[in-house]
Amino acid sequence: MKKVYISLIGLLLLAGCGGKGESAGQSSAARLDGKEKGSEFLAYEHNVSVDTNEAQVRPLYEQVVAACKADTDNGCLLLDSSIDGGRYVHARISMRAKPAGIKKLVALVAAGGDVTSQGTKVEDLGRPVLDSKKRLDMLKQYQAQLQDLEKRSGANVDALIKVTKELATVQVELEQATAANALLMQRIDTDLLNVAISAEGKQSFWRPVKRALGNFTENLSEGVANAITAMAYILPWLIAFVLLFPLGRKGWRRLRGIKR
Repeated sequence: MKKVYISLIGLLLLAGCGGKGESAGQSSAARLDGKEKGSEFLAYEHNVSVDTNEAQVRPLYEQVVAACKADTDNGCLLLDSSIDGGRYVHARISMRAKPAGIKKLVALVAAGGDVTSQGTKVEDLGRPVLDSKKRLDMLKQYQAQLQDLEKRSGANVDALIKVTKELATVQVELEQATAANALLMQRIDTDLLNVAISAEGKQSFWRPVKRALGNFTENLSEGVANAITAMAYILPWLIAFVLLFPLGRKGWRRLRGIKR
């Protein structure tokens, strides 16, 4: 009886491997026949850059972040946000939401300044989604076969242990495949929006002057340090010139005297 169950497990494993090959063959055939419709599974990524006044960068940044957090109807998710007040004040925001929510956010950003660049990148996820669904179906079918085999194991402890171990492995793979498929569907159902806000083209007249005055002490110390470093390189050559120039001049005079 023990050998029978072990053989059944082996056959099930072989059937699972065979199912993978068959799925790949069917996928290739569908693609070649033109029956595979990938256009239904498109992932959109939008990029918008705006230029606004320095004083408006932070308010616009906070307004966009708040709008995303408040838009629960479109499931807006704030992925990344940062603001920098260095040489050029700028901010970056990355969000994911349904197309309707993305449209509202783009309009909000555009209203806060001058749009300097805007673009959309599209990725076709038809093939990955198809492969993911086939893998899920295969794992579910294999899991059902193992569960049926587990019920028929009876008092055969060794066969039951092997079936239970294989079931645990399949369960882990099934959970991973389900998570991967959910991530693909999230990329299809929602769009990614990357926003860049800057004030490089609209900075105030006095800001460069203030920046230069603020860096005056640092620049002065840096200049003195560079001058000292340059002197350290020049000094040996200067000393050599002072010592060798009289000898060279004397030798030149002697050479002219001999020629005469």
